[in-house]
This record gives sequence, structure tokens and C-alpha cells, in this order.
Amino acid sequence: MEPFVFTQLAARMVFGTGSLQLVAQEADQLGGTHVMLVHDAMAATAADTVATQLGSRLAVRWDEVAQHVPIELAERARQTATDGAVDLVICIGGGSSTGLAKAIALTHRIPILAVPTTYAGSEQTTIYGLTGERHKQTGKDHAVLPRTVVYDPALTVGLPCQISAASAFNALAHSVEALWATGCNPVTSAIALEGVRLIAHSLPIVVAAPGDLAARGDLLLGAAFSGMALGATAAGLHHKICHVLGGMFNLTHADAHSVVLAHVLAFNAPALPSEMDRLAQALGVPPGDVAGALWDLAVASHVPIKLSDLAGTGGPLQRGDLSLVADAAAAEVSTNPRPVTAADIFGLLEQAYDGLRPTAKTVARSGH
Repeated sequence: MEPFVFTQLAARMVFGTGSLQLVAQEADQLGGTHVMLVHDAMAATAADTVATQLGSRLAVRWDEVAQHVPIELAERARQTATDGAVDLVICIGGGSSTGLAKAIALTHRIPILAVPTTYAGSEQTTIYGLTGERHKQTGKDHAVLPRTVVYDPALTVGLPCQISAASAFNALAHSVEALWATGCNPVTSAIALEGVRLIAHSLPIVVAAPGDLAARGDLLLGAAFSGMALGATAAGLHHKICHVLGGMFNLTHADAHSVVLAHVLAFNAPALPSEMDRLAQALGVPPGDVAGALWDLAVASHVPIKLSDLAGTGGPLQRGDLSLVADAAAAEVSTNPRPVTAADIFGLLEQAYDGLRPTAKTVARSGH
């Protein structure tokens, strides 16, 4: 075995149906006396429960969140945290709520207690992102890693099926790319593969029976493992492309993942034979066509598979935009299992734009 270094991130996980009732107790352990409660609209009922638990410890309640965390929004939330002498942020909701909490923690150096209601997985990473002037800037800082994460599968049962599935593909992307990202090692790969296995097993059940609490629990745990895998490694080609799509065009982050993932996997597959074999086993599919199998799972899960179907604040993504995305993503990528150019990225984006079932051969031919 090759030598490696693994740094275990210091975070507490509280997992189980009904664990929402433990949030105030967990806040006490973090010393929260002036709490800022951040949540999205879908998490309002859960936030009401937590607000009641906190009582006089609740200093600020903030329900304005946005994907990709616009800098202007972050600055207003930070000023409110300052005005309220906030010493703890509790975020309830999806990746946008967690992202705003991270923006506050980054400048105020106060702990986060996260209560995820989707499968984003960002609650398990030191990665933050802020967007301004059509550019998403990401970075890493241990201050933004939630100190405690409370996972209650019951909070995900009401999540619409398509949002659930797209969010699950977001999580899958974390685990898949963690298998070869900078910093990967036997520990991170074991976590990532278990994340893939749990998601691949539970996602079809959730799609068929959205109220299946056991499957929701498995999917949430798989997403947590995927976040851990990403948090211990680094974002690579796939994530760089999705960040560019989000920052430039404000595309829904989870939808970008479901469209792009299989095509990036097909591009890198020839350089990763061992990883593809292990990924096939975790997915429960025959080896040799892992990218195609992921695309099939996306189709079966009713998530977007065409970039041409995605729209942001400026309307639908246009084919003429692909070269801009390719150039910007190529400038962001520092390492990849095989050499990658802007032309290569443009080629795989063309495949993704048309929603074609990917194979390593079609992606290799499409670059120019």
C-alpha cells in the first residue's frame, strides 16, 4: 500500500429520526447564547420548532437565502449577525442555507450547527462559496465546517421527488470525484464508496416511494458520507465545471451535477480502470460502462440530463455559452487524472447539452 496522510475533520454527527428535538440541547454544548437561525422557506416548520426550543437564546431569525450565496446577501447577513452579537449560527435547510451560514462563520469565526433537509452534503466540508459578477469564488477554511450536524431523516420526507433525486446526484458527485481527487487515500475512498452504495441502493426506492423513511435515512447517510469524502479531498474537474455554470448563469446547482457528472466520468474513465471497477461494484452495475449506468440512473430518477433544459436568471443556457464555460473551467482545473484542455471540456459539454448517453469513446471524439 502506498503511504498516505489522512486528516480527520473534527465534527459531531447526531443521526436519527426525531433528532430535530435535540437541536437546542446540541446548541447548549456549543455555548450558544445569542443564536442566529438561518433557514430556507421549505424548512420554515422545522425552524419554528427550533425557535421554540431556543426561547430567549434566539437573537436573530433569517429566512432569506439564495443558491451560490451572492456576496451582497452574505454582507447583509453578516451585518445582522454583528448587530445581534451572535455567537452561534444554526442553519436548517439545503445547501443554500448552509452556504450562508458558512459565509457568516468565515468572517465572524463562530460555530455552526447544521440541520440538513436535503442531500447536499456541504455540511461535512470546509468548502465555502460566494458569488459576485458572474463568478463563483470557492475556498477552504476550517471555521466554516459545522461543529455539529443533526440529521433527522423525517425532515427529508416532504422533499419533492425530483428535488430529492437531483440533490442525491449532487451527493453522488462528491463521492465519485473523491475517488481520484487530490488528497484521496484508502480511508476517503472507503467512505466515498459506501456513500455511493447507499445512494445507489436507496435512491430508486425514494423515487418510487417518497415516504419510505428507511430509504430516506439511507439516502441521507449516503449523502453525509459523500460530504465527508469531498471534505477530506478536493474539488476536481466536475465540480469546477458546475461552479462555473452556477456562477456564470445561476443554474440550479444540483441540476448541473445530474447533467454533467456522467460525462466527466466518461472522460476520465480511461485513466482510472481500478477506480471504475470499484465504482461499478458500489453502484451494482457491470464494469465497463459506469458512466452510462450513472446516466441511466439519472433518467430513471427523472432528473435533468440535458444542459439545454437548464435555465438561470438570464434564461435557458445557450449552445453558444459552452465555449465560455469551457474556457473558464479549464482555467480553474489544476489536476485531473488525464490531461484536459478547454477543447476537451467543450466536447463533453456538447454531449451534456444534447443529453446524449455518454461513453468514453463519444466523449473522446467530441473534443476539438
